[in-house]
Amino acid sequence: MRIAISTGGGDAPGLNAVIRAAVLSAINRGWDVVGIKRGYAGLLGEDDVVPLTKQSVRGIAHLGGTILRATNRGNPFSYPRKQPDGTYLPEDRSDELLENARKMGIDAVISIGGDGSLQIALQLCNKGMKIHRGAEDDRQRRQRHGDDIRVRHSREHGDRGDRQAAYDRGEPRSRHRHGVFSE
Repeated sequence: MRIAISTGGGDAPGLNAVIRAAVLSAINRGWDVVGIKRGYAGLLGEDDVVPLTKQSVRGIAHLGGTILRATNRGNPFSYPRKQPDGTYLPEDRSDELLENARKMGIDAVISIGGDGSLQIALQLCNKGMKIHRGAEDDRQRRQRHGDDIRVRHSREHGDRGDRQAAYDRGEPRSRHRHGVFSE
């Protein structure tokens, strides 16, 4: 699985922290991660697509802005194209973007930004950008394994299992604090 990360809109606090978290989570799943510079401009040949590794995101969480450089003028469905007379006219370059993503082996895009960025991501999804359902699959897997772990834990540690069972029954936490039931 190869994912790409794009930041759009204006700079906002925490963008680098989100990039770092996404990169580390993806790498821990064994995925390859690339960053699209200046919104989607990197996939349209007007900027770069760069590899993102544990080393490249080390120490960026506290930095302002975004290491990928955001833009609020990078909508591939209405991308400004310079005309011979110097004016700019909007042009739909979404098919070109999807083709370039396919050529680079990008399976999914994480879009970080506000309403505009997420609207663009939705439109790309509607045009065929693959969406990985890993978060939903992982949630189901954790729930299944979590139930199994809780059962094993209660067999091995009766008091903690009783505390969890009391909590599952909806009893207030004060009734089963520290493994001792209080009246």
